[in-house]
Amino acid sequence: MDYSTLSMTVIFIIGIVAGFFNTIGGGGTLLVLPFLTFMGMDIALANETNRLGVLLQSGTAAVEYGRKKVLDLKTALPLALFSTIGSVAGTFLAINIDRRYLNLAVAAAISFMALLLIFRPAMWETRRESKLPRFAIFAVFFAIGVYGGFIQAGVGFFLSWGLAVAVGVDLLRGNAIKMVIVGSYNIISLAIFYKSGLVDIPVGLALAGGSMVGAVLGAKFAVAKGSSWIRWILAVVIIISASKMVMDVF
Repeated sequence: MDYSTLSMTVIFIIGIVAGFFNTIGGGGTLLVLPFLTFMGMDIALANETNRLGVLLQSGTAAVEYGRKKVLDLKTALPLALFSTIGSVAGTFLAINIDRRYLNLAVAAAISFMALLLIFRPAMWETRRESKLPRFAIFAVFFAIGVYGGFIQAGVGFFLSWGLAVAVGVDLLRGNAIKMVIVGSYNIISLAIFYKSGLVDIPVGLALAGGSMVGAVLGAKFAVAKGSSWIRWILAVVIIISASKMVMDVF
């Protein structure tokens, strides 16, 4: 891996862009991973190194959302707990999963989500009481945590769906809660992967520095523009991400 000033500067800039998109919707990891592998990093090392940036950007964004009075910790903390438990299971997942089929499954799921974002705006822009029992909500976030612990890429899209549909919060407040969830489960996953030698600290810190800047910019943008803007940006990012996943398979 090239640790030159130029390379680290470019990684920092990529981190800004990824942090911005992760904070307002998701998909930043799908930009980071191809870039790091293009620079010569093994995909497994890139996937786990990226978690350092995700962890610090999530903490930064959560603080910024808290300052703007849109973070509901009472809702966030139980969901973060169950997602973190799920992420431990995902991190230690020992079965062999063909990434091609996984990519296709995720692409199909998030493409459906994009259609809901475009044609069912009320689902994402209004707060409402959830009709699901608490154990079912916790089960949903445990499952999302398993996926997030196994593969970080795309988990923000599933969290946005879970928060809007299962919990009943709008996209703006859901994004704030999502930052707490992602930050919480990545603490555990990052520690496990670091112990296994799967985290490149210099690259991770450069990525994290940029991601924290992007997180602040993203949170400010989200609060200023509201759920409607977030919905359309999220729909576009999902469509691009799903297309990339399908192209990676073929």
